[in-house]
Amino acid sequence: MITIRSLRAKKFKSSRKRRIIVLQLFAIWYSVAIIASSIQGETGAYFNDQDQVTGTITAGTWEAEESWDKSSLKFTNTKDQTIKACPPKEISTRIKNTGELMKGTTEFEVYFILKGNPKKGQKVHEGKIPAIAKNQTIDLKYTAREAGTYKFRALQRPGHGNKTEGRQELWSESIIIDCVKPKAEEKGKAVEEKAPALEKEQPKPAPPQTEEKPEKEAPPTPVEPEEKAKEKEEPKVEPREEPKAEAPPEEPKPEEAAPAAQNHSEPAAQSQPLDKQDTKSEDE
Repeated sequence: MITIRSLRAKKFKSSRKRRIIVLQLFAIWYSVAIIASSIQGETGAYFNDQDQVTGTITAGTWEAEESWDKSSLKFTNTKDQTIKACPPKEISTRIKNTGELMKGTTEFEVYFILKGNPKKGQKVHEGKIPAIAKNQTIDLKYTAREAGTYKFRALQRPGHGNKTEGRQELWSESIIIDCVKPKAEEKGKAVEEKAPALEKEQPKPAPPQTEEKPEKEAPPTPVEPEEKAKEKEEPKVEPREEPKAEAPPEEPKPEEAAPAAQNHSEPAAQSQPLDKQDTKSEDE
């Protein structure tokens, strides 16, 4: 039993020595590798140059925002203006300082639109409003170039109403420029524009035609009734009174012969006027 234990002890002792040797060799190799790398590689050296300064540091001061100068602008015209004229035309509006004296200038703008509200139109002009004294009024002017509707927009002084955000604005009344041209000028221009076109369209003038005057018609002859016409055509023929055959006269006595001759001459005289009347009717 003693021999077996001794053999085991020797065996384990030899294995431990081997392990220690291996570890020592590894440590030596690792240390050599580090030294070699440090010798071959670059070295980093940092130099710090520090100076000590004694003194005091003061914080900066912020500029205070410009405070309100208690001024207040207002457009005095309340009714819209209508100007019947053609551009260019100068337009104006009045603005009043109802507050304290202005300590500086402010801005104004002019807006334009053909029809509708100029606030939705385009900006056509910018200008400066000078410092206005208390209760003083000035005129803002602009020369309009087109017919339409205009409005002035003014800005209050910074800080108006003790409000730090943004600038307060105010709008003037609407100013309408109505360009109405006289009818005579419009007609003249229309005629001038149409004249060249008419000259091209007009054909060559035809020779003048003489107007034939209608002959005067004879007035219609009155139509007479048929009975009257017949009466004119057929002359009236009065019936002749045939003398009655008289008995042969007795031989008068010498005393009665003279009155008998007178009696025979009367019927002959009466017959003569009848013949003359017949001839007159036939001639007619």
